[in-house]
Amino acid sequence: MSDSELLVAVLARFVRLLPAASELPEILDELMRSAIDVLEPGGVTVALSAQLRGDRSELFTGIPEDLLELEVCQRDHDRGPGVVAHACGAPVTVTEIGSYGDLWPEYTTLAGRHRISSVAAVPMRLDATEAGVLSLYSRTPRRWTGQDLSVATLLAGMATGHIATANLVHRHQRVTEQLQHALTTRIVVEQAKGVIAHVHHTTPDAAFELIRSHARRNRVTVHAVAHGIVALGLRI
Repeated sequence: MSDSELLVAVLARFVRLLPAASELPEILDELMRSAIDVLEPGGVTVALSAQLRGDRSELFTGIPEDLLELEVCQRDHDRGPGVVAHACGAPVTVTEIGSYGDLWPEYTTLAGRHRISSVAAVPMRLDATEAGVLSLYSRTPRRWTGQDLSVATLLAGMATGHIATANLVHRHQRVTEQLQHALTTRIVVEQAKGVIAHVHHTTPDAAFELIRSHARRNRVTVHAVAHGIVALGLRI
């Protein structure tokens, strides 16, 4: 299979992921594996922007996982190729990491321990959405070509689009759940008002005041009292 045919196959696989992908881990895993298939680096990591991470994923992920130490190092010292790429919004390439010891001492030392020689850090951006940084690593000196960066940027942009879509779906799900809960609560309270109004031969508004007073005295919610009245036969 030629390079162009491989790229088309990987992109087609990535596109098919969109309808099914709803969680960050599977999107990022596909991104990293696609980058490995097409660009053949020695390793790949992703550092997510904190605002997109939420509570559904770790801040970093990588193949192999031991390279995550390089991302943690950049976060802890706020310097390194990924930090620069994120700040300037453009890819940063390094052919010989060891020559950057004065600029990124902690990072270059750690890269040496992992036998990493070269890195390309590519921002994950699509329009106004900023998802993080995709980093490609090589264990031998590598001059990252314009084509390498174009492909990496394309994959990173597709992943960012998937992430934005997944986040939108999650937000809609949360709103729907909140509205459903509010509706269910309202129905139960209205039913309880009807029961208490009938028992006390009073108005629904007066019945609600009885329910609310009972809730306050017992330090429970109005919904809990209403549920007790409707489902458990509580009388106040």
